[in-house]
Amino acid sequence: MFKFNKVFNSFASQADVFSDTQPLIRSVLDGFNVCIFAYGQTGSGKTYTMSGPSTSKKDWGVNYRALNDLFDISLNRRNIFSYEVGVQMVEIYNEQVRDLLSNKII
Repeated sequence: MFKFNKVFNSFASQADVFSDTQPLIRSVLDGFNVCIFAYGQTGSGKTYTMSGPSTSKKDWGVNYRALNDLFDISLNRRNIFSYEVGVQMVEIYNEQVRDLLSNKII
């Protein structure tokens, strides 16, 4: 059983989704582990929500926006704190877990 905080309808913008996830994402800078995932049937917009097109900041998905936000904050705090950020992106499809950053099946 999974517990989730929010479900977005088809009218939610990329900015809407990021706005709701941003506090959770920023908590990594306080030492928390964070997992954000999109769930749904094929063609429902999971990849668009998580990545979006990289051509326009307005259309960026959660991944691009999160990394941009975290790196902006860490840059502004560089004289006070030093951060090490790790990212893992996986896809679960047909009961196989695939590493999206290396295309390997895990």
